[in-house]
Amino acid sequence: MMVRKVALVMATMVFAVVSVVLVGGQSDGGLLWWRAHEPIYIYGNDAFTSQNGVVSGSGTQADPYVIDGWYIDASPTDYGIYVDHTSAHFVIRSCVVEKARDAGIYLNSVTNGRIEKCQLSLGEAGVRLLNSSGNVIEASVIAKNHYGVLMMLGSSDNTIQGNSFIDNGTNGLDRRHLNTWTGTSGNYWSDYAGSDANGDGVGDQAYNALYDPHPLMAPPVDWMKVTPLAAGLAGTPVSQAGSMVITSKMPITLTASDPGSGVAKILYSVNGEDWQEYTGPFTLSGPDGKYKVSYYGVDNLGNAEPATELSFVLDNNPPQTKITFGDPSYSNQAGQWLTSKTPVILDLVSASTYGLTKIFYAIDGGAWRRYSGSFHVTGVDGPHQISYYSRNASGTTEPVHVITVLKDDTPPMTRGKEGAAIPTVAPQSNVAPPTPSSPPTSAAPETTVQTEASATTPQPAQSAAVIVPPSESTTPNTDTAPTGVQTQSTSN
Repeated sequence: MMVRKVALVMATMVFAVVSVVLVGGQSDGGLLWWRAHEPIYIYGNDAFTSQNGVVSGSGTQADPYVIDGWYIDASPTDYGIYVDHTSAHFVIRSCVVEKARDAGIYLNSVTNGRIEKCQLSLGEAGVRLLNSSGNVIEASVIAKNHYGVLMMLGSSDNTIQGNSFIDNGTNGLDRRHLNTWTGTSGNYWSDYAGSDANGDGVGDQAYNALYDPHPLMAPPVDWMKVTPLAAGLAGTPVSQAGSMVITSKMPITLTASDPGSGVAKILYSVNGEDWQEYTGPFTLSGPDGKYKVSYYGVDNLGNAEPATELSFVLDNNPPQTKITFGDPSYSNQAGQWLTSKTPVILDLVSASTYGLTKIFYAIDGGAWRRYSGSFHVTGVDGPHQISYYSRNASGTTEPVHVITVLKDDTPPMTRGKEGAAIPTVAPQSNVAPPTPSSPPTSAAPETTVQTEASATTPQPAQSAAVIVPPSESTTPNTDTAPTGVQTQSTSN
């Protein structure tokens, strides 16, 4: 009887971390995390931007756009992620979308898309494809939707493989059977009723509802139910294994309940150090990095539950990036001026001491690129926009910064001030040419020359070089005057 009572007490003793949020997404280095995001709508290739959840990529097959690591509660809207009329290569990876009224992910007239490692649940449809071809859905969980994956209006040549279809009303719809529901492996279907006589993990009979000849007997991807426990901290990253990303200012609270003799105490330990009694919320301190918190409860009869362990990533230094410009560059009231030879430099002012912090940048709203050294702004002269941000290994991301620079590769043009044209008169016998008009006031130096005088009395006169507009110029004396300048001199 005592054993049964202890087992009951241990089974009903419940602990919950209520100061952090169990949501997360995908980051580099194997750390999974999610961050809250509003529903995403992308129309056309130019809309693959950071504002629409794109974290990297240029849209090519070798470097697709990546929408990575978002948690989207789509309950107020029809969709979580809607991609519309695109041909660029892209990947929607490690995103959690719940409660969409139409579809968690909606692809309309889309090619070259990939959905992988996502969790799409509790909505009308997990994925809806409309007039879309050449896309891949793999390694994802599609659970508890009215429909799993819908192929609509000519959607063809799409591949669906290695997914876990769990407790959907209808796992999929593909009336014309124009798509492939298997690849290197089939899918797991929770309503599959076939057998596996040889124990190889693949059903002996096809899943005929969607022509999957290699149905899996066990889910290749587990469904982890994601539940925000504290609305005030919605969006705090956490891993699927419980590696929540926190700061030293975020308290950790442990609570316990016991319907029997009652809870006597809670004990906890940080990173395997000595156990200490829990008396109230505590925080983690020390260098950025991974921490483990273990805890268990003891009731008033001394019955103790097995210890539970949670993993945390401490990140007290959110990334902060500054931009500087090498030579040549110039700044005035109009803005920041540079040339196509000016190096643009991005430096980290602050970054977590844990893992690698990466910097990303884009020019004129184009593809996001990983920063690996100074870059240049090319193209036509005039304004150009530089966007940039950094992301810690924990998934902590700074807001996107945007700066407009003015590119100027055109050298200045120097011109003299235009003066009055010198009239041209045909020579006449015994008649003196007209006296040149006085030169206009100018900063140009004056030149004294001898002019032709009357037939009887030679008289010195002063003249100046005068710029003649091209439309009024006469043929210059190439022996004495530069092009565009005409002088008169004494004829001896």
